[in-house]
Amino acid sequence: CTEDSTEASVICMMFLPSLTILLAARSLPTYLRHRGVRSLRSALHLSDGNENTVENLSYRPVFVDDISRCHEIESSSYPEDEAASLENLKYRQQNAGEYFMCATKLHSETNSEHIIGYICSTRCNEFTEESMSLHDAHGSILAIHSVVVDGSYRRQGIASAMMNEYLKRILLFSNLVADTGANGFSRILLLAKSNLLSFYVDCGYMVLRPSPIVHGKDVWYELEARREYMERLLRLQTFNTSDEELNNIDAAAIAANRRELGSSRSTSDPEYAADNVFAEGRNERRTKLHEELNKLGIDPNEMEHHPERFGTSAMRTYNSFLLPKSKGALAVAESPTRARVVANNISFLVREFKADQEEWLRNVDRNRDEAVRQSEEIIGSKHPVVIVLDNVRSAHNVGNILRLAEAAQVESVRLCGMTPRPPHPKIMKTAMGAAEYVDVGDPGASTLQTVLDLKAKGYDVYGVETTHTAITLWDAQISCNPVAFVFGNELIGVDVEVLKECKNIVSLPTYGNKNSLNIATCVGIVTWDYLRRGAHIP
Repeated sequence: CTEDSTEASVICMMFLPSLTILLAARSLPTYLRHRGVRSLRSALHLSDGNENTVENLSYRPVFVDDISRCHEIESSSYPEDEAASLENLKYRQQNAGEYFMCATKLHSETNSEHIIGYICSTRCNEFTEESMSLHDAHGSILAIHSVVVDGSYRRQGIASAMMNEYLKRILLFSNLVADTGANGFSRILLLAKSNLLSFYVDCGYMVLRPSPIVHGKDVWYELEARREYMERLLRLQTFNTSDEELNNIDAAAIAANRRELGSSRSTSDPEYAADNVFAEGRNERRTKLHEELNKLGIDPNEMEHHPERFGTSAMRTYNSFLLPKSKGALAVAESPTRARVVANNISFLVREFKADQEEWLRNVDRNRDEAVRQSEEIIGSKHPVVIVLDNVRSAHNVGNILRLAEAAQVESVRLCGMTPRPPHPKIMKTAMGAAEYVDVGDPGASTLQTVLDLKAKGYDVYGVETTHTAITLWDAQISCNPVAFVFGNELIGVDVEVLKECKNIVSLPTYGNKNSLNIATCVGIVTWDYLRRGAHIP
């Protein structure tokens, strides 16, 4: 607009307020998310007719007449190759009804009950696709299949409330309750995608590992309910509905209707149901898979004749590819590159099985009690080391650092400035269940203040940075006092003011074009070098 363009000026004045509102509307959701507000609607307290939905929820078992509604929610919530079929939901209700719970809300217009979400599980003795498809009433593992909320009721805290109520109810069937005896389950496991890891961590679960189970196209992660969290829920014993509803399930009827496991459709038998519609194209899939297995050095003929040498998980993956369980799974199996993906999964499972057979090879995590006991026997308590992260931006790096910090049993990892914190999903993914066992300090603390506080407590603080005054780590004299190592931002390093407060600055030698290493790699080297120097590791 120019001074002599009155018309243009008027137009600009007319559109400027609208433009301001538009820009604000585009940036406001991002701001709200950073402030912990999930939606603009909740920030402005806008009404959609579902106010206080969580407080008005009721919970009860799912009955036969409810299955169609549950399947409707399931089908609209998952891709076709991941959603449970109507038959699967019926099976779970008939055979594991005590582990099938729904959340209901009273419909304001019709004054009738309306199912808006549900959770269902079965029991098994090993966490595999095949075992989860059946129900073993005496299984030691409770495998949660679905945690689903109707699309129109999401982002209102319903899933969290539903999971909390569900855990309190089903824990009555666990071995944490004295009168269940040997019949109670001991673990609760589920599968989740990476975007939901933080949700489940908030609900009392810990991330175990990426799962070898093939279910749809995405990678899944195995999570387990923390025992201390379950024990706390049992102590609370607060239910939203009466215990009479739990007795509405006719145990005798369930037992009478329980199908024999041997009669269930199973992919463990490659000769099963030759006339089944999902067997179409099986020979072609078998040929493709055998070609890919041969490339990986696996003899497919030996797999078919001596399956005990390859493990049940590998054989189930093999047979599930030959005989998919649904139309969606069949479509995925027929994709051009699927045989190669399945062959690689089988190769991994075979390696895992063979490693498990070798008693001398230790490549699985210790249970928590064993880890604590070993730590106390070797070092008495945690090593007097604090890792300080100065405005590190990568959540993946933070997760890796938390994992190695737990393995090294250091005192704490201080996440300063903008450094992301648990339960960020990327942190939980790379920490592999270690994040909850590491002290990460108070949120919002500055690096400089953290360093000053540590110095006041008697820690010798070392900056790890590439400067012309830095001493190579191998030549540095690190004290035997409690120490803190400060690691900086991936681009700009440790803040200069922080370096001025350090007792000394050390660096790792490099011999190529790059003058530094990935921060997580650097933290690992520095930490274990200190432990080696102090003879903390036998």
